[in-house]
Amino acid sequence: MSLITLAIHELATNARKYGALSEDGGRLRITWHVRNGEAGPRVHLEWREDGLVPTGADAPSFRADGGYGRVLIEQALPYALGARTTYELGATELRCIVDLPLEKAATPASRDP
Repeated sequence: MSLITLAIHELATNARKYGALSEDGGRLRITWHVRNGEAGPRVHLEWREDGLVPTGADAPSFRADGGYGRVLIEQALPYALGARTTYELGATELRCIVDLPLEKAATPASRDP
């Protein structure tokens, strides 16, 4: 499974468990587009959740240090794929942006023999 696929899976899982898809009134909006950058085409993906209901400081999506998905997005994607990422979690909204080279987004993950 590629890192970008894993990151989207983590966002979707957290949206269902703790975020916009866990309560009535929450909204999830995902937009993406391809644009030409200085070093070639890039994929720009924005994940936005509104209407979050905080469930306490111990909930994984509200932990100050972040959970696995946040570490994956903020550290692994930039390191492994050259992505530029932002992850902004407010009291009632989440905004995550992943901007990465198209060739990296399309490259399948290496597999062990």
